[in-house]
Amino acid sequence: MRRVVDACDGVPVTAKIRLGCSDSCRTAIEVAQRIEEAGASCLTVHGRVASQFFTGRADWGAIAAVKRSVSRMPVVGNGDIDSAETAVARLRESGVDGVMIAREALAKPWIFSQVAALLRGGPVPAAPTLGEQRDLVLHHYDLVCRRFGVERGTLLMRKFACSYAQGLPGAREFRGRVSRVTAREEFLEVVEKHFPRDATAAPP
Repeated sequence: MRRVVDACDGVPVTAKIRLGCSDSCRTAIEVAQRIEEAGASCLTVHGRVASQFFTGRADWGAIAAVKRSVSRMPVVGNGDIDSAETAVARLRESGVDGVMIAREALAKPWIFSQVAALLRGGPVPAAPTLGEQRDLVLHHYDLVCRRFGVERGTLLMRKFACSYAQGLPGAREFRGRVSRVTAREEFLEVVEKHFPRDATAAPP
């Protein structure tokens, strides 16, 4: 970490860690302190040990302990943030300087505007309708294709489109179809015909 900080010559360097390798080998506090001493500008802590992968629940008590163990470096907490309400609660309860939203950001990218509204003291905006979500998938696809080209963008977008449909009625059929597309025309057709719809919506 110190070598990276020195090589970056003033450019902020951040790090992300888990709580340790396993429950019997939790090293997050020691590692966080060494990272701070090495000059890192910020640390993100995921509240699981490596052996858990993504099973079980994130330990936000352990994340809070890491925050208390450092004196200068901001600490960002990460793990199991599935709503705006959860994000704000974890932020306030743990004392961290920020929260990182990971998997939920792929399924519900509007969660960030919801968190911002809640932090301002306002009501949480409603999630987009399924029709609006479908339009968002198409907009996302357009942006990905502009960045990576149509061929690669289509392949990359398959996993993002599957994430958007997570938990929605009819998601299984949509995900099965969209995960196999290879061309722009296929992608657009699958999204138009098979992305989950409101029960009252007319079929395409």
